[in-house]
Order: sequence, then structure tokens, then C-alpha cells
Amino acid sequence: MKILIYGAGVIGSIFAAKLSLSGQDVTVLARNKRFEEIKNAGIVLRHPQTMRLEKTMVKVIDCLPEDAVFDYILVVMQRNQVDAILPQLAKNPSKNVVFVVNTASGYSAWQKAIGTDRVMIGFPSAGGVRKDGIVDYFIGHGLMRVFQTTTFGECHGEQTPRVKTLIQAFRKAGIPTVFHRDMDVWQKTHVAIVTCIANALYGHQCKHDELARSRRDVLEMIQGIKEGFAVLRALGMRPTPAKLGYMDWPASLLTPIFKIVLNTKLAETTMAQHCRVAQPEMICLQQEFDALIVESNIPTPHITALKEKLLNNGTVGEKTIQG
Repeated sequence: MKILIYGAGVIGSIFAAKLSLSGQDVTVLARNKRFEEIKNAGIVLRHPQTMRLEKTMVKVIDCLPEDAVFDYILVVMQRNQVDAILPQLAKNPSKNVVFVVNTASGYSAWQKAIGTDRVMIGFPSAGGVRKDGIVDYFIGHGLMRVFQTTTFGECHGEQTPRVKTLIQAFRKAGIPTVFHRDMDVWQKTHVAIVTCIANALYGHQCKHDELARSRRDVLEMIQGIKEGFAVLRALGMRPTPAKLGYMDWPASLLTPIFKIVLNTKLAETTMAQHCRVAQPEMICLQQEFDALIVESNIPTPHITALKEKLLNNGTVGEKTIQG
């Protein structure tokens, strides 16, 4: 299959390299310095256990030709960057455009911009840090899948042949992947969680180990997530996937568990590093979830307190780049 990865940050780089190595015809759209890095040296990943460098040469372009047809275009970027590229996607004739993008506001704007039948939705269980052209990465395997698995679906909820084909390609590439029928609620649930975790981290300058030492702040984070789930339920949505049911456990039980998780290397890679460079996206996601809060009329004092930490944070502009 011909696949375009639109966005060459951490996750786009992981997807491009792994899909290419599995035999797919992969092109990456990158710009500026990242374009030159991939053109000259390929995509360089560093294995999370062995620390071995994995170099993959892929085709790279810096703009989307109007006449280039791909079987799938995977849009892999931060939420606040997506609206600017919709006109380019609208002009391209490729039939399957997969938005691997965090959002809590639904998909109507994307459907209106490029056509309802073209839009597909996904979300990764992958991440890491890119620095000096090298991506230190992880892919959600094993225990990590208790929290999140790479997931794809259709806006209308059916498990179509094109979704099955994409999932099979990802699995062949060594990326555990599943289907979900309601990606909108799936993503709203994810935003309810990730905004509270990120905002709690902003209160500690994105230092995950410092947050882990504060029982008060970890408890506030958990209570914020619970408020977010209450908002979704008030709007007639059941937080999903079902494996996140542990968030209904008492906060007194969840707090020591999260304190342990937050004090790990995985938390540094999956949470703290991303927060340091993604404040504009987190502000956008918080605004999207705020609209749900207003609609639900549910009191959310812990989310409000956490949001102040986001808005008062000063870590934007660090040089380490996160996809």
C-alpha cells in the first residue's frame, strides 16, 4: 500500500519507520530542518531496551501534491496544527484520510472540510522524544496496553474493510492495534484523562518525579479525572474503553498507584516530555473539554484548579521536540 505520513514528529517517525520496514510504500511529509534530516539520514529510531539505532530510509516530501494519490494519508500532529492543513487535504484526491489527532470536539469540521466519506479516526499508543535527529521511542506493548492501545475506527462506527486493512498493516509492522466503534467517546475519555495529568505536571514544571512525591497533587489529578468522567456520563456517554473502569475505584486506592506510575521512566517518556513541548495543544484540548463541561452543567472544581496550573505554566519553548 502507498501510505503518506503527514507529520514527522515522534509518532509520525515511528509509524513511518515501522510501516516501511514491514513492506509498505511509505512517504513522509516533513518541513524545514526535519525534511533535511530525513532526506539526508532517513528516520533514526533508538530502541528503548537495547539503545541500538535503527535507521530507515523513506521517501520524503515537503508539500502535498494535489495529484498524488495514496491508499491512506495518516495525519499525525498536534490538535492545534490540524486546521491549517485542511485546505491542502481537501485538494488531494486520496480517499482515506486518517486523523491520528487528539480531540474532544468531534469530527464535523474535518468532515465538512474534506468530505465525510474520507475521514477516518485513530490514536496511537506510541511516543517518545526526538532530539538531534534521533527518536527515543516506545510502542505500547504488554502492560502499557492496560492504559492504551493504538486504535482506529470510523466516524459512523462500522468496522469497514478499510479499517480492517489498516489495522492489519499496523499489526504486521509490530504495532499492537485494535478497532473501536465509538472513537468520539473514546477520544473524549482520553482528553478527560490526559488534560488532568498534564495540568498536574505543569504545576511541577513537568517534572514527573516531583509530582509523584505530592500526594495532594496526585489526589487532585485523580479527582479531576473523575469529574471529567462525570461530565461525560451527564452527557449520556459512558467513558471508554471499558478497561478504564479502574478509574471508578476510590481515589484513596488510586492515589498510591498513580504515585508509583508517575515515578517511572515510562512516565517521563509518555507524559512529562510531551507536556514540556505541547502546551499550545493542551490549552486547545482543555478548551474543547471546557465546552463539554459547560454543556453538562456539572461542577468541576478540581478541573478548574488544575487548569490554573496549565495557564500559569512557563515551560513552552524548550528545544526538545515531541511528536
